[in-house]
Amino acid sequence: MKKSIYDKLKDEKKVKEKDTEVKALFSQRLLAFLLDLVILTLITTIVTAFIPVSDSTRKLYDEQNQILEDYVGGNSTIEEYVNQIVDIEYDISKYTAISSIVAIVISLLYYVVYPCYNSGQTFGKKIMKIKITKITDKDLSMNDLLIRAMVNNSILVNIILVALVMLLSKDLYLSVNSLLSIIQYTILIISLLMIALSKNGQGLHDKLVKTIVVRTDVVKEDILCQNES
Repeated sequence: MKKSIYDKLKDEKKVKEKDTEVKALFSQRLLAFLLDLVILTLITTIVTAFIPVSDSTRKLYDEQNQILEDYVGGNSTIEEYVNQIVDIEYDISKYTAISSIVAIVISLLYYVVYPCYNSGQTFGKKIMKIKITKITDKDLSMNDLLIRAMVNNSILVNIILVALVMLLSKDLYLSVNSLLSIIQYTILIISLLMIALSKNGQGLHDKLVKTIVVRTDVVKEDILCQNES
């Protein structure tokens, strides 16, 4: 079905408007990222506080605090502290799998669903006056946001770890956890460098889904009508 002249003009206008959008500053994106992290942590802490905690989990938390106190008080070496705290954290991860799943769901709602219906903005991006948009004439989709969040916000790693903690032995789980952490931090560093150094400020997650983060406080000229008198 052929497009009408109106539709063609509308599509042309969208493309030209994107050409005039100004990419977000690195400082804006970094601050938005940190704000989102703080806001999401607060929301997750409040929601998961209503999830019942078993006696076994409370004992593990008490042991964790005792291990930290022993280390701070000079009653254990750094090697003993690391070995003990790693073991405790593995056991806590097993007992708090439900809380971890809830945290993942909250992250998906925050980084995927909310910005999908809020012009590509999380709370942090809204405060910093920036938004996610496509570099093409297509509209931003939930799939785009899902892929970005999986890569940039550790959601995929968290999903994998929740599954593996229930399936793998302690030693194997800890090895995989360390490997995934290295991969995730490497991806984050690469994305930060790409955002800081590339011409259009695209991180690795932006490249994958053809998105760009732009400022919303810049007034754009309506190019489509600029030649009309």
